[in-house]
Amino acid sequence: MKMAALSSSSGSSNVPLDDEYDDIERETTSASTEDADDEQPPERSQVVKKARLRRASFSAAVAEPAWNKIRGRNDSDARLAGPDGRVGGGQKPKDGTEFFLTLLSESLDGSKVFVAGSVLSLSAWSVLCALFSGWLAGLANDGVPRAERWLEHIQECSSAIGVIGTLFVFTLVFRFNQCYDRWWQAHLHWGDMISKCLDLAIMNRRWIAHRALGDKLSRWIIVYAYASKALLRGSSLGAADDVDGPGLVDRGILSREELDAVCDSPCWQPYFAIEMIRAVLVEAHKVPGGRGITFDETNKIHGQTFRCFDGVIKGMTALVGDNIRTRSSGLPASYDAITTMSFFVFFGLASFVWSAGVGWMTPVIVATASFLTVLLIVMGSNLVDPFGFDKVDIPMEEFCETIEAQVHAIDERSRSGIIDKLSSAPRSLRTLVRRATFHMDVLKRSVSVKSVVKRQ
Repeated sequence: MKMAALSSSSGSSNVPLDDEYDDIERETTSASTEDADDEQPPERSQVVKKARLRRASFSAAVAEPAWNKIRGRNDSDARLAGPDGRVGGGQKPKDGTEFFLTLLSESLDGSKVFVAGSVLSLSAWSVLCALFSGWLAGLANDGVPRAERWLEHIQECSSAIGVIGTLFVFTLVFRFNQCYDRWWQAHLHWGDMISKCLDLAIMNRRWIAHRALGDKLSRWIIVYAYASKALLRGSSLGAADDVDGPGLVDRGILSREELDAVCDSPCWQPYFAIEMIRAVLVEAHKVPGGRGITFDETNKIHGQTFRCFDGVIKGMTALVGDNIRTRSSGLPASYDAITTMSFFVFFGLASFVWSAGVGWMTPVIVATASFLTVLLIVMGSNLVDPFGFDKVDIPMEEFCETIEAQVHAIDERSRSGIIDKLSSAPRSLRTLVRRATFHMDVLKRSVSVKSVVKRQ
């Protein structure tokens, strides 16, 4: 019952229903000038004045609906936000070097103890190995046969250490690729989410003729994006630590009643928004005579529009599931344990074997190699959860603001009528072709050849 009430009522939008707009048209048709108003009876004059006031307020609502008056948090800059995270051109996209340095910095800040402890412990062990190898070499120089055999056996283990190192490197690279693949898949899912939200917003303004229902559908498209962000961060709209829910209410995208209904519903909130979108589409199909859907019931396209809407909504539903799967299906704890254990085992054995050949260069080599290796481990761990607040995580705030800003831009184009004006049939097709091809020499020559052939 609550869902039906939310989908059928006008919500926080101040735009009158289309039937009320028709009443305003009929009331104001008979009064075209001020002189004519003076000639009307007093009762009729009052009716006309009220109708004009209602029409003026309606025109203001059409030009700028209540939920569209307060734009995104980045104001006009957000209108130019792109799906790469840039907002209004104020930020440049990160190249490979900048991303690597940011990831390296974030990884070191969150794992300083692990990195320092691992490198220092292995360096200390390599110093002990170098001391032991030096002691054996001294005994071998003094003619002790057992010391010579020990050095020979240690040096013969180099091939075995190479095999263990190959297996460890394969494990390390495979783990890092899995972590990066999760991060990349999350970016692809959000890119698809932006595309489908804007596709649905365009279909809304092209195929839904009912203004109030169109405004409601646009609002719930924006709510879908913010609800998805909150869900992927383990929160929800309206939670104690949430700022997006009150922000949506302040900007007029949600009413307090709608936000309370979203918070009280025991479900994942993005699916609540999707259900509201479907409910609004059902309400639009119920309005007869082409006033709900642009094509009336007698048009064959009328039944096909629902399939188009449904296809996009199914994609939005699937993307929520894909993001949840990416967030919940982290790397197994046993795999991380195996990688860490392999790290210490390899460098522990390698320090012992290398010290027999390179001596006191072993601590230098082990310290450098272990530091680079542990960086790959912590950087992979930093990419496992791409929905957090780190600098290398997905900029979901910018993506949500992009969706909100672009939906506003689509609504503004629809209300200004510029799309209808540009897409209308041209007066003269010949004039349009001449203007479009006048600067192209190849086409001009082909047109001249055709004219000569026709004359002959």
